[in-house]
Amino acid sequence: MNETSTLEKTEKQAELPEPVIPPNIPDPIRENPVKKWIKKIPFFPAMDYFRRRVYDSPLFDGAVRPLARTLEEWPGALLIDITNRCNAKCVWCPNPDLTNVGAMDMEVYRKIIDDFGTRGGVVTFGTFGEPLMDKHMQERIEYLKRYPGIHKVEVLTNGFFLNEKIVPTLLKHGVGVDISLDELDKETFEDVKKMSFDVVRDNIVYFLEENKKSAKPVPVNIRIKTLKTVEETMQQELFKIIASHDCSVVLNSIDDNIISNWAGKLDKDAFIKDYEISTVNKTRYTHKRFNQANVAPCTQLWKWMVVYWDGSVVLCCADMFSQTVVGDLKTHSITEVWNGPKMKSYRNQMVGRKRFDVPICQDCDIHLSWHNLKEYYDSNGNFLPDRKFIMG
Repeated sequence: MNETSTLEKTEKQAELPEPVIPPNIPDPIRENPVKKWIKKIPFFPAMDYFRRRVYDSPLFDGAVRPLARTLEEWPGALLIDITNRCNAKCVWCPNPDLTNVGAMDMEVYRKIIDDFGTRGGVVTFGTFGEPLMDKHMQERIEYLKRYPGIHKVEVLTNGFFLNEKIVPTLLKHGVGVDISLDELDKETFEDVKKMSFDVVRDNIVYFLEENKKSAKPVPVNIRIKTLKTVEETMQQELFKIIASHDCSVVLNSIDDNIISNWAGKLDKDAFIKDYEISTVNKTRYTHKRFNQANVAPCTQLWKWMVVYWDGSVVLCCADMFSQTVVGDLKTHSITEVWNGPKMKSYRNQMVGRKRFDVPICQDCDIHLSWHNLKEYYDSNGNFLPDRKFIMG
């Protein structure tokens, strides 16, 4: 999983290194030269750090509390970990260390969707594993169409199984595709992801062409974080192909501010040392270091319900190892879990700014303030129609 997704101008993106955008993709950052100039000021990281400290202070909690209360009634999105198995072995991901692996039983899946479909919302496949590995993926997507209230569906994939077997289903049912591509240089790609670059490249080219020909193209986002420089990556053949299609792209060179520590499960320092990542910008002002110290309520407890492959519900999308289970959808309803005593207790701790009383939150650098909820939902708790993806 990667914690960034679209190129839409959001509060969260203001905290991230500025992405490089292909010329054919409209981008509010590029269209506003004043903002772009401000972000290049040497003192911008420090200014942004203190801005966040003020904005995430209790002074502004009242502005987001009504929306949070609305979202406490029903999750606006389900983030479903259909399977936590993954064919890739990315060097910045702790997935290979998982021992409790599997795929969601179809009976459990149907029970969850039958429940969620009563009120609806967004369904996202994939967070801890590669969802397109699942042999029931086509059936799962088709089952969603029983419920018009499930108005948006998206899948996060590494692209290896994005082939002719599944692409027609994705396009037919309007499933948005978020591709965690990363490296575009074949040698580097295969070194850090441990899978075939040629297969992924051919699949992406095929998918983009099929999407272009589709009567109703689906939204596409491609994430690229690279050990190369941005300039080197933009010269790669695959980047030029991607840039010629209608999709959003996030491109950043890897540094301490890009890689997540997966709530302390990844030894970032060892990774940075092994791959000789520059730490010249590693200061107290970087957004990930601030995330580790920020005590504002975390967006994750209101943004979506994260469902593990076995039907259990975990606290957030950083809980790859299922450390903090808040309920079980095999035996309880979505409402019972979402409004259950465990979720209420964790939310109360967050609102009381006792984040560090929650073990999984103690070293998390994905932590983002609940003010970011406004970047996904309107005041009534409806997912904003102009957002392409909720993942991020």
